[in-house]
Amino acid sequence: MSAPPATAAAPPHYALRMWIFFAGYFVFGGVSVPFFPVWLDARGLTDVEIATVIAVPGLLRVALTPFAGLFADRAPNRRFAVICFTLPAAAIFLFAWPAHSFLPILVVVALSFTVWSLALPIGEALALTGMRRFGLDYGRMRIGGSVSFIVTNLGAGALLALLHAEAIFWLVFGSLALSAAVAFLLPVTPAAIRALDDSARPPRPRLGPVLREPAFLTLILVGGLIQASHAMLYSFGSLFWRDQGFGGIEIGAFWATAVACEIVLFLWSGPLMRRIGPLGFLAIGGAAAIVRWLCFPLEPGFLGYLLLQGLHAFTFGAVYIGNQHAIARAVPEEVTASAQGVFAMVVGLLMALAMLASGPLYHAFGGKAFALMAILPAIALVILAVFRRRSLARA
Repeated sequence: MSAPPATAAAPPHYALRMWIFFAGYFVFGGVSVPFFPVWLDARGLTDVEIATVIAVPGLLRVALTPFAGLFADRAPNRRFAVICFTLPAAAIFLFAWPAHSFLPILVVVALSFTVWSLALPIGEALALTGMRRFGLDYGRMRIGGSVSFIVTNLGAGALLALLHAEAIFWLVFGSLALSAAVAFLLPVTPAAIRALDDSARPPRPRLGPVLREPAFLTLILVGGLIQASHAMLYSFGSLFWRDQGFGGIEIGAFWATAVACEIVLFLWSGPLMRRIGPLGFLAIGGAAAIVRWLCFPLEPGFLGYLLLQGLHAFTFGAVYIGNQHAIARAVPEEVTASAQGVFAMVVGLLMALAMLASGPLYHAFGGKAFALMAILPAIALVILAVFRRRSLARA
């Protein structure tokens, strides 16, 4: 890898500004993931309509992410590109306030949330430039997002214990506006550094070699199925807990616990990976998902749900880490970038489809529909077992 020019220095407070960006950007997730379905319910949307509103931005994001990357490459700098996505996202969302029926809410939310999401890969690229060119710690910059997600879960839950559900709209708008505000604080890399990054970028690899790797296709399907089993939780978890009598503070604590346990696993994943490998991570994640979703409808109380949310470390964290390592081992190095793109697309599509299905299922079965999500990791574990047996037979 080429070294940066001797005269190039990191813009002032680069790492701190990236930390602030990630912290401000993920406030939106800390508000919207737990509480936005509650606002949609307060606006009178049905279960099917709620699931559709939540799922459509995911489908649009899969389709539009490549175009957002092209725009970022041609923008004067990455900060400008991030602003061009976050600022319109906040402005568009304001049009949801007078909307009280499904179609206008769907259109506004789909546009706003999709445009907002397209800013993250650009911010990630800026953080990676700091790591590669200035020797900064990527993890320390990125953890700002995890911290703010947890704090926002708890803070928004406390506020909503005192306010009407309609206040969620203004919390979501405020979080989108904050995303735009912190985008203006992003560093701008020197022209020489950006030119160096561009010149060092490898040619875009072809997808054909990736799609001809059976191991790769099998493992991303396994990971995608387990990740997609979270669709019911993301769509109706907070509504389900609210109907059991839990308040905003308790619901916020459930979501915060999931992310906190996920962070702990990330910190200790290195030694565990050396012991059990990526297939072991996927197997543990699938088994934990089956337990989590089968136990979810049993209404185990506050402590019980904290324990089930703690399993997020495995059902999401272990599966994500396992997939990353599995991809690195299953495909040649020169097509790793394409492999990551295909993996993100498969997971996004499976998650969006599962969210679309979760609406009719929750409408028909209520809380028992969470148990149906266990079917997805069960299928994933069967596929994983067959794959492992065939791999051993060929060895």
